[in-house]
Amino acid sequence: MIRVSRLLDLCFFGIILIVFGNFNGIFFLFTDIAAAFSSFILFFCLVICYYLFRYKKLTFPHQALNFCIISMLVIGSCTWFIFEHVHSEYTDYYRVFRKHAPGIILLYAIYKYLVYAADKNKLLTSLAIIALVLVLVTLITPLSVLTNIFTGVLSPLASGGGRANGLFANPNLAGVHVSFTMAFVLFFILKSKRIIPYLFFVGMLPLTLYAGVLTFSKAAIITQVLLLLLFLFYNIFFFMKNNRTSRRNFVTFIIIVAAGIIYSLPQIKAAASTLSFQQAERLLQIAQLAQGQLDEDTTTDRSLIWNEAIGMIKANPILGYGTSSFNNLPVHKLGAHNTYLMVWGEGGIIPFAALLIFIFSSYYRSYFWIVDPPYRFLSLSLLVVVTIQMYGAAHNGLNNSEVLCATAVVFAVIEINKGRQPEYRDVVEKKG
Repeated sequence: MIRVSRLLDLCFFGIILIVFGNFNGIFFLFTDIAAAFSSFILFFCLVICYYLFRYKKLTFPHQALNFCIISMLVIGSCTWFIFEHVHSEYTDYYRVFRKHAPGIILLYAIYKYLVYAADKNKLLTSLAIIALVLVLVTLITPLSVLTNIFTGVLSPLASGGGRANGLFANPNLAGVHVSFTMAFVLFFILKSKRIIPYLFFVGMLPLTLYAGVLTFSKAAIITQVLLLLLFLFYNIFFFMKNNRTSRRNFVTFIIIVAAGIIYSLPQIKAAASTLSFQQAERLLQIAQLAQGQLDEDTTTDRSLIWNEAIGMIKANPILGYGTSSFNNLPVHKLGAHNTYLMVWGEGGIIPFAALLIFIFSSYYRSYFWIVDPPYRFLSLSLLVVVTIQMYGAAHNGLNNSEVLCATAVVFAVIEINKGRQPEYRDVVEKKG
C-alpha cells in the first residue's frame, strides 16, 4: 500500500509535469485532441484536496481571487440574459465554465500541497521540481533554433516563422512560460548555497533570456527586463543585510554576467544583422513602449481593442455584459486581450474590485510579511509576471493553468514565510 505522503508527492509531480510541461498543448499539436490530460490534472488535484482539505486555512489574497472568479461567473451568468445581443453566436459558453471551475480546484490543490510540503521540510524540493520542469521546456526554444534536433515527426516542435514558440501554441504563451522560468532561475541563484546548483542556474539565465528574445513577445521581453532590474535592485538594496554566501554569490554573478556580455557582443551584433523585418520591427516597438509611446503600432493594435472594451465598460460599469461577452468584441471580433478589462466587462465592478484587492494584498504581504529575501523575491517576481505580463497583455489569466499554479506558489510562499526568520528556515531545510 502506497503511503499518503508518497501519493501526494506523486500527484503534485504529475500536475507540475503536465501543466508546466504543456502536455495538453503538445498532444493537441499532433492529434488535434484538446485537453487530453486535463482529466489527469483534475484527478490529481482531487486526491490532494481529499487528504489536505482541512490542512491550514486559505490566505486572504487567495480568498479574494476565489471571490473574483466565482462572482464574475455568477453575476456574468445573470447579466448574460440581459445583454445577449452583444454576445457572439460562436462563443462556447460551456468551455468558459469548464476552464474556470477546475481552475479554482487547481489553485487550491497546489497551495495546500506546498503548505503541507513546507511542514514536511520539502518546500525547496517542491520548488526545485517546478524550476527544473520550467527550465527543460524553456530550453526547447533555443535548442530548436540552434540545432536541428527536431526533424521528421517532431518537426512541429521546431520554432519558425520569425517568432519561436517551441512547445506552445503561440509565442505569447511561450513568453509567459519563459518569464516564469526566469523568476525561478533568479530565485535559485539567490537561494543556492552550494556551488554546483548555483552555477547551473547562472548558466540557465542566458539561455532563458535568449528563449524570451526568440519569442519576440513584447510583453515577455519587457517582463524579463523588469525581473532583471528587480533582481539587481533587490541585491544591491539588501547587499549588506544578506548573509556572506548571498553577498559572495551576487558578486560572482556580476562577474560572470559582465564576462558573458563582453564575450557575446560580437555574436549579438552578428545576430542583429540577420533579423527579419518583422523581428526588427518588434524590437523597435519594444524600445518605443519603454519610452512611453502607447498606440496601435507599439501594441500591435491592442490599444484599439482596449479602447473598444473601455468604451463598453463606461456604458455599463456596474453589472458588465455577461460571461464570455468580451471573448469576441462586437467591432474587432477579438478578445479584450486584457484580463482586467475582461473581468470588469463581463462581471462588473464587484469581481473587478476583488481582483484588485487580491493583487494589492498579494504585493503588500509579499514585501512586508516575508522575511527571507530570496522567498520575498520569488513571490514578487511571480506577481510581476502574473499581474503585468499575463493580466495586462492576455485575454484571460484567470483560467490559464500555468498562471494558476504560479499564483498558488505565491499564496503558499506568503503563508509559509510570514514572519519566519531566514536562519530558522535554513536550519529546518538542512535537517529535512
